[in-house]
Amino acid sequence: MPLIDSGSALFAGTSREFAEMAPASRLTTHLIDAFNARWGRVSESEVRSWRNSLTALAGVVTRAGLEQAGVGVELKLPATDRRIDAFFVGHSQGDEPGAVLIELKQWSSASPSQYPDNVIVGGQEHLHPSVQAASYAEYLRGSHSAFSTDELALHPTAYLHNMALDDAGTLRGIRYEGATTDAPFYVSGEEDALAEVLVQRVGRGDGMALLPKVIRGHYRPSLKLLDSIRRSLTDSPMWTLLDEQRLAFNIVRGLTERAAKSGEKAVVVVTGGPGTGKSVIAVHLMLSLAQKDSRTVVHATGSKAFTTNLRALTPGGSAVFRYFNNFMPAAFEENGVDVLIADEAHRIRKSSNSQYTAKAKQSDVAQVDELIRAARVSVFFLDQRQNVRPDEIGSVDTIESAAKRLGVNYHRTDLQAQFRCNGCPQYVEWVDRLFSPDPEPAGGWLAAGDYDLRVFPRVDAMEAAILEQTRAEQTGRLAAGFCWTWSDPLDDGALAADVVIDDWSRPWNEKAPEQRKGKKGTAPRPDRHPYYLWATQPDRVREVGCIYSAQGFEFDYFGVILGNDLVWRDGIGWVASRDASHDPMIRRRKLAQPELLLLIQQTYRVLLTRGMKGTFLYSTDWETREMLGRLV
Repeated sequence: MPLIDSGSALFAGTSREFAEMAPASRLTTHLIDAFNARWGRVSESEVRSWRNSLTALAGVVTRAGLEQAGVGVELKLPATDRRIDAFFVGHSQGDEPGAVLIELKQWSSASPSQYPDNVIVGGQEHLHPSVQAASYAEYLRGSHSAFSTDELALHPTAYLHNMALDDAGTLRGIRYEGATTDAPFYVSGEEDALAEVLVQRVGRGDGMALLPKVIRGHYRPSLKLLDSIRRSLTDSPMWTLLDEQRLAFNIVRGLTERAAKSGEKAVVVVTGGPGTGKSVIAVHLMLSLAQKDSRTVVHATGSKAFTTNLRALTPGGSAVFRYFNNFMPAAFEENGVDVLIADEAHRIRKSSNSQYTAKAKQSDVAQVDELIRAARVSVFFLDQRQNVRPDEIGSVDTIESAAKRLGVNYHRTDLQAQFRCNGCPQYVEWVDRLFSPDPEPAGGWLAAGDYDLRVFPRVDAMEAAILEQTRAEQTGRLAAGFCWTWSDPLDDGALAADVVIDDWSRPWNEKAPEQRKGKKGTAPRPDRHPYYLWATQPDRVREVGCIYSAQGFEFDYFGVILGNDLVWRDGIGWVASRDASHDPMIRRRKLAQPELLLLIQQTYRVLLTRGMKGTFLYSTDWETREMLGRLV
């Protein structure tokens, strides 16, 4: 009989039981009952997939003569709601414990995509099955105790049981060579080869002794992964802790350790304005607690661009760098980690539910409560003046109220020292004053050269100044208010020149496949994601970033285009225009003028504090340009 407690899988048993139950549909019935008991009603399409794919895989198991391997079906990846189709555990022919992961596809045909790692199936973008299987294996090695701590060997594969051998050639082309080497795939007619993989990797049996390690394993980031992230950060001076940053790091670490040792849950809030080093402290805190103190730690943000760039630091980075909405009760167990680092916590939303959240997985718990629930100690880093969307509610009051409501100890520490903007706090104060009813001229700090602030009469002149800095081996980017349509790439892959100002035009930063309105695709690997490329590749300087690509980052020089969504009118002050905005988060809401004005001002405040050494300004509105010119 299958194991009564199948842990994080829907089915767990021997390979003999799997081979007997799948063709008779008893396995499908078992999966339906287990799914419905955990997550609500399963879809008919998933039932058909189980019936067809698992029956085909059972034939391979029978062909291999595999009887004493352990088998899991629909294994949930730790700390996510993603599931692995099937895996087999046992001892290899060399008597080493290990596992074979199998991604199952019903595709009968597929063709290459113009995007890396993707294929086209039925006119839709999908991950290449080898890429998908390899990414699951990478995640398990980086986060699942059976592979990160017990170090079971892991061999990822895919099986496309409906695809004829003649149709598989395009998926084995040179562009997919790396993926198919890491995770080979097999099609109809290659069952003997897949059977041989099972025999070689897990064929010596004793799988039931190993199976609990996998189905009852827990989230445990790999020390190798953490060390790789540490080395990546050490190589970058921007991630070095200095003076007050280190002081704040020590305070937060001490509070975290004290709470962890006492056995009581705790919430720690760290506040600070732009450039006070919140994200630097957050990442170093995560690594120190995990490596030196052997705590299980996860880092989370609400920013796609920022998290993507962190994940790109090293393969497997997705195991520790997560999103706020990954901690819904259906996906993450209570106190599943020792410490949760919530970076950019001002981006916390009311709820983790979205239009894409399946009804069975929706949560009625506030997102801040989910984050506190997920760890024994939750550490929130935030700047209360960086909320840029209507549904972003992260604030000291929100977090403190949640801690008190949940009966959790609460602590707070504030950062003051300025490590961005050339260490010139007067410039940050000037920006804060700029978006008030009474802006003030730049002070002596500008004449003294403490910070390079310039206002340009023409946008092409500002771009030329940024390009001049990049030729001098400085980093630089352009960004703008969200005042122009953001188009999908053209059919040939070129970017549409959406940002048009008089006779000057440039494209927005490239949309990723999963963000497109037309032919949607799956997200590419972090190191190939357009957000990462925009932030790191010098030639992307000619693409214009927006608040969603720039928040959380810094460059030596940053050029900011103020659009017509925020203009200055003498005698009135700042005026916000919903009609001038193309931000869907703004246009879909009928916001009162004070709320609209605050959100757009905070958007530009974020953009004006991305420059380490200098900020260059241009406004599309002549009266606003005149006012800025008088101030600088």
